[in-house]
Amino acid sequence: PLVSPDLSDAGYTLMGGRLLPAGGLPAAHFLYEDTDGDRLTLYVQPNAGGDETEFRFAEEDGITAIFWREGKLAYAVIGRGDRDTITGIASAAHRQLSP
Repeated sequence: PLVSPDLSDAGYTLMGGRLLPAGGLPAAHFLYEDTDGDRLTLYVQPNAGGDETEFRFAEEDGITAIFWREGKLAYAVIGRGDRDTITGIASAAHRQLSP
Protein backbone atom coordinates (compact mmCIF):
# COMPACT_ATOMS: atom_id res chain seq x y z
CA PRO A 1 0.00 0.00 0.00
CA LEU A 2 1.08 3.54 -0.78
CA VAL A 3 -0.34 6.59 0.99
CA SER A 4 -0.08 10.05 -0.55
CA PRO A 5 2.46 12.19 1.28
CA ASP A 6 1.27 15.28 3.16
CA LEU A 7 3.05 18.23 1.53
CA SER A 8 1.11 20.92 3.37
CA ASP A 9 4.25 22.12 5.19
CA ALA A 10 5.57 23.05 1.73
CA GLY A 11 2.28 24.78 0.88
CA TYR A 12 0.81 22.05 -1.34
CA THR A 13 -2.58 20.37 -1.03
CA LEU A 14 -3.38 17.01 -2.59
CA MET A 15 -5.79 17.37 -5.51
CA GLY A 16 -5.97 13.69 -6.36
CA GLY A 17 -4.16 10.63 -7.49
CA ARG A 18 -4.30 7.86 -10.03
CA LEU A 19 -3.10 4.31 -10.30
CA LEU A 20 -1.29 3.90 -13.63
CA PRO A 21 0.42 1.05 -15.46
CA ALA A 22 4.21 1.06 -15.61
CA GLY A 23 5.63 -1.82 -17.59
CA GLY A 24 2.92 -4.19 -16.40
CA LEU A 25 3.25 -3.07 -12.76
CA PRO A 26 1.28 -0.46 -10.84
CA ALA A 27 2.52 3.12 -10.48
CA ALA A 28 1.07 6.02 -8.50
CA HIS A 29 0.59 9.57 -9.75
CA PHE A 30 -0.27 12.28 -7.20
CA LEU A 31 -1.17 15.86 -8.13
CA TYR A 32 -0.76 18.73 -5.66
CA GLU A 33 -1.56 22.44 -5.88
CA ASP A 34 -0.47 25.49 -3.88
CA THR A 35 -2.49 28.62 -3.10
CA ASP A 36 -1.10 30.37 -6.22
CA GLY A 37 -2.45 27.58 -8.44
CA ASP A 38 0.97 26.12 -9.20
CA ARG A 39 0.87 22.36 -9.50
CA LEU A 40 3.34 19.70 -8.51
CA THR A 41 3.42 16.06 -9.55
CA LEU A 42 4.75 13.12 -7.58
CA TYR A 43 5.14 9.87 -9.50
CA VAL A 44 6.13 6.57 -7.84
CA GLN A 45 6.77 3.27 -9.63
CA PRO A 46 8.58 0.02 -8.98
CA ASN A 47 12.35 0.34 -9.35
CA ALA A 48 13.49 -1.87 -12.19
CA GLY A 49 17.03 -0.50 -11.90
CA GLY A 50 18.27 -2.77 -9.15
CA ASP A 51 19.55 -1.82 -5.72
CA GLU A 52 21.55 1.25 -6.73
CA THR A 53 20.51 4.63 -5.38
CA GLU A 54 20.53 7.26 -8.10
CA PHE A 55 19.50 10.94 -8.32
CA ARG A 56 18.99 13.09 -11.43
CA PHE A 57 17.89 16.68 -11.87
CA ALA A 58 16.52 18.60 -14.83
CA GLU A 59 15.50 22.25 -15.07
CA GLU A 60 13.86 24.11 -17.94
CA ASP A 61 11.72 27.26 -18.13
CA GLY A 62 11.16 27.44 -14.37
CA ILE A 63 10.16 23.77 -14.07
CA THR A 64 12.38 21.49 -12.01
CA ALA A 65 12.29 17.70 -12.09
CA ILE A 66 14.00 15.45 -9.58
CA PHE A 67 14.20 11.74 -10.28
CA TRP A 68 15.57 9.18 -7.89
CA ARG A 69 15.44 5.51 -7.20
CA GLU A 70 16.09 3.75 -3.98
CA GLY A 71 15.30 0.23 -2.90
CA LYS A 72 12.15 -1.14 -4.49
CA LEU A 73 10.77 2.21 -5.69
CA ALA A 74 11.61 4.95 -8.19
CA TYR A 75 10.30 8.49 -7.73
CA ALA A 76 9.88 11.74 -9.64
CA VAL A 77 8.82 15.16 -8.36
CA ILE A 78 8.14 17.79 -11.00
CA GLY A 79 7.04 21.33 -10.34
CA ARG A 80 7.55 25.04 -10.75
CA GLY A 81 10.40 26.26 -8.58
CA ASP A 82 14.12 26.25 -8.13
CA ARG A 83 16.21 23.21 -7.41
CA ASP A 84 16.40 23.82 -3.64
CA THR A 85 12.62 24.23 -3.29
CA ILE A 86 11.76 21.11 -5.29
CA THR A 87 14.51 19.14 -3.54
CA GLY A 88 12.99 20.06 -0.17
CA ILE A 89 9.57 18.89 -1.32
CA ALA A 90 11.06 15.67 -2.71
CA SER A 91 12.83 15.07 0.61
CA ALA A 92 9.57 15.51 2.52
CA ALA A 93 7.81 13.06 0.20
CA HIS A 94 10.66 10.58 0.47
CA ARG A 95 10.64 10.63 4.29
CA GLN A 96 6.93 9.79 4.27
CA LEU A 97 7.14 7.09 1.60
CA SER A 98 10.25 5.28 2.88
CA PRO A 99 9.60 2.18 4.96
